[in-house]
Amino acid sequence: MVVSPRRLVPVGLGSLALLVGLSWAQTIMRGGDPAWPLAGGTALVGLCLVMVRAGNGRVAEVAGLAAPLAFAALTGLAVNSVGWFVLVLYLGFVALTLRLWAGVVIWLAALGVVALAAYASPDPGWPNWLAAASLVFWSGWAARYRIEVGERLHRAESAATAAAALAERQRLAADVHDIVAHTLAVTVLHLGGVRLALEHDPKEAAAGIAEAERLARQSMTELRKVVRVLADEGTAVAAPQPTAPELPGLFAEYRAAGLDLDASVEGELPAVSATTGMILYRLVQEALANATRHAPRHPVEVRISVSEQGAVQATVTNPLPARTARHNGGMGLRAMADRVHMLGGHVTAGPEDGRWAVRTDLPA
Repeated sequence: MVVSPRRLVPVGLGSLALLVGLSWAQTIMRGGDPAWPLAGGTALVGLCLVMVRAGNGRVAEVAGLAAPLAFAALTGLAVNSVGWFVLVLYLGFVALTLRLWAGVVIWLAALGVVALAAYASPDPGWPNWLAAASLVFWSGWAARYRIEVGERLHRAESAATAAAALAERQRLAADVHDIVAHTLAVTVLHLGGVRLALEHDPKEAAAGIAEAERLARQSMTELRKVVRVLADEGTAVAAPQPTAPELPGLFAEYRAAGLDLDASVEGELPAVSATTGMILYRLVQEALANATRHAPRHPVEVRISVSEQGAVQATVTNPLPARTARHNGGMGLRAMADRVHMLGGHVTAGPEDGRWAVRTDLPA
């Protein structure tokens, strides 16, 4: 952060005016000519006002570079002048407000003025002024650097916290979508079966209604867990995520609801890692929900192949309905693609030879 000169105006200009006045009075008390200290002090005040109004730009840097000449007039190059205190404070002001290269040039120019005074009026006290000017200038830069680093770290931490919060909200939104989409898809299948069974098999209809009710209660429980995480952010534990070995149960739910599902798995589902398995489960779940919604009463095929290392290839296909437009811009498909890409995998969704196909490759 570059400290604004405007914040230093009241104290800085007040101190400057006081020291300039003391330097002028000191010259008069010693019987010297007060014209040069008055001119130097007036020029110095004017240059500082220009720096304050110009901010951290080139005009302020030019004004700052001209200020050491005003110090030469203000002090009369006398070693015991009060004006040298003004020079030391001025260099601290420069360190806090101007860019480094401009500050270094002004610091060197100020040291040049002190060296010129030491040459004109040799005195053992001149090294003290050189040391004081250098100490204040570089201490100001050290303080400024520390402030800037602290603010950069604070901004980086805030950005990281915001990004993590956004990622968590997106994950929870995707979970809510998956839960609702899956439950509604299976419930619609059950209710469709109930409608057909009401006339000739009331018991089957009752069983279908009971299963739809069970799914609704299960969905409500999962949604409460997600809402609890949102309400108690930072303290609640997220609900366990499904994994690959739970896929047969998902297939059974859809079959029980009346979906004509042909699912086969090559390889061992437990060999799939927890993260890959969660993404695979959600992807298949979303694909089945989409198939049920967009192509009801059409058969669906699921083919999953698991390698010995745990890599997965999966395909979900169903016939395209005659009058239903399919697209790949829905929230569920976008969330699906984000999850797969986050893992380093690949996913496609689109029509293939009269069928809608979702294909994915997930690394081990």
